[in-house]
Amino acid sequence: MIQKILESPHPMVSDLLSRFIQAAKKVGSQIAEVQDAQAAGQYIADLAKAKQVKLVQTSSHDLIDQLSLRSSLEGSGIFVSGPDPERLLVADLGVSDAVVGIAETGSLLTHLDPVDSRLVTMLPLTHVALLQREALVETLEDGIAMTRNRILTLHAQGKPSYISWVTGPSRTADIERVLTIGVHGPRELHILLVP
Repeated sequence: MIQKILESPHPMVSDLLSRFIQAAKKVGSQIAEVQDAQAAGQYIADLAKAKQVKLVQTSSHDLIDQLSLRSSLEGSGIFVSGPDPERLLVADLGVSDAVVGIAETGSLLTHLDPVDSRLVTMLPLTHVALLQREALVETLEDGIAMTRNRILTLHAQGKPSYISWVTGPSRTADIERVLTIGVHGPRELHILLVP
């Protein structure tokens, strides 16, 4: 079923995309559709400059090159690094890939095994997640099936499977039932939809 969704004709993917965008916005995510990796890098650079961040940290060193982040931020005084445990606590903006988007809830599924890569999605005040437009499933059940399949496949290969579901920016109402954003994680979640 999941494979059929991902291989479906363009109208169904377009419908999934519009429902995902609507659901993600409803839970407080900010969405942008970009044309390619260069445009994603420019979006991130513009966001970093607007927020006057000092450090952008990515979940992998490859992302820096894929997004041309160093050249986009050249001369801005903003430092870019891959996952670095010594800098994690001072990173203002974290960038990662997402594996799947769930149209029903606007949730993302991330799979990052190294602990420093996972923390890039949790510790900075702003998290930017890159999601391929075609990597959408319709329901939570589809997302659970995909998560289960990924875990079982990795387990059979003897590999870890640190998978997270992310739905909007971090929020809690634990303190006197007052909704507070950004207590247990990022205050902002930006989802960049890439081809």
